[in-house]
Amino acid sequence: MTSSVKGNAKRKVLYLPSTPLNVLVAVAHASAFSKEQRSQIILIDQKDRENNVYFKALQQWETSPFEEVDLTLGTAKGWRKVAERKKNFTVLARLLEQFQPNVIATGSDRRVEFQYLMHICQLSSSSVEGWYMDDGLYSYAGRKSHWLKDSVNAVLKKVVYGCWWQEPRLVGSSSWIKQAWLFQPDRSIEALNTKIKQALPTKWFASSDVQAISNTICNGFGLNDTAIERLKKVDVVVLIPHPNNIKKMLGYPERITCFIETLKKQGKQVAIKYHPRTQALDPLLLQHNEQVWVMPSGLAFEFVLPILKPQAIVVGDVGTTLLTTKWLRPDIQSIAVLPEKNEFENDFRELFLSFDVTVLSDFDSIGSLHD
Repeated sequence: MTSSVKGNAKRKVLYLPSTPLNVLVAVAHASAFSKEQRSQIILIDQKDRENNVYFKALQQWETSPFEEVDLTLGTAKGWRKVAERKKNFTVLARLLEQFQPNVIATGSDRRVEFQYLMHICQLSSSSVEGWYMDDGLYSYAGRKSHWLKDSVNAVLKKVVYGCWWQEPRLVGSSSWIKQAWLFQPDRSIEALNTKIKQALPTKWFASSDVQAISNTICNGFGLNDTAIERLKKVDVVVLIPHPNNIKKMLGYPERITCFIETLKKQGKQVAIKYHPRTQALDPLLLQHNEQVWVMPSGLAFEFVLPILKPQAIVVGDVGTTLLTTKWLRPDIQSIAVLPEKNEFENDFRELFLSFDVTVLSDFDSIGSLHD
């Protein structure tokens, strides 16, 4: 691992997470290197400041490796977003000048905030490395690019922000990035092979510091000590996909309802985790008795994983959560239910199989779940 640090001075890393998974990776990484680096963290593109559970948890974290915790908002729409971002640039530039990091770490080099800070470091001839911190699915499956849309987007951003903007086709592949910190370095997309690839060990995410902030975040979403104890006894966690994806999945509401009924008859303790974008508490009406419990949808599942018992089973479908479950808790069985006749779901089949996630065609195939 290299970065530009003179003499015996500690490396200074500025983390710019925008998603809960970004936050978790930043927390684990900064904790692992707390004795040999100085760290600061700025949550970018956030929808709320006053009620941001992740932001508050980072501020309250007693054993935090972060010298400073800050946040920039991303609430504007349309062209107002440009004015909001330029206002954020001023804040970010000031924080950059105060900290003068050797490294800027991001969950996506397509983030304009990251690119702007790398740009002004270049202007000042500061020797700063860009690091890509694994954000899950795109690191291994890439993203579907649209040459026209991407080209237009690149031109617009160069006009609005400056010629420094780059339009990386794949996340982590821009010239701004020197190192890529990955859950599975040997399985990442080919575009990351030109970077210095580093592993994110599972043990980092099981540390006492990470467990402590996970509990604080769970508390922030209303899970008191009693609820956390209940979560420790859950047999099966069922992950519900993004509301827009449910519309693409033929007969999903009926299939998942039938599956939950089967689990209840088996006497299983079940936790339902809706996608964070789900607004209603239980839109599929899956919670009928004390056997089935609906967790707060806004709570990122990555922060639930440290609490689950080793014998638990996580059942899901499309998306990146089953992969993060496999990476962060390899002792938990991850099952993806992907009907073969649905092309949308089939796109994920090969990817999941490559990471040893169990893939079944229907919920009935799970059969009787053993204790």
